[in-house]
Amino acid sequence: MANRTTSKQPERLSQRWALILTGAFVAGAIFFALAGLPAALGAAGATLLGLHTMVE
Repeated sequence: MANRTTSKQPERLSQRWALILTGAFVAGAIFFALAGLPAALGAAGATLLGLHTMVE
């Protein structure tokens, strides 16, 4: 009887999502410095949705 072991490593983040999340973080940081937290959250969310739509 063979001893089967399964790898329980989580799936790696795709390069596409790494680019999207990095872009959203950068946009949020810039808007946070310029206009504060509400604008930063809005900019990060809009960037996330926009890049998700464009980078497919």
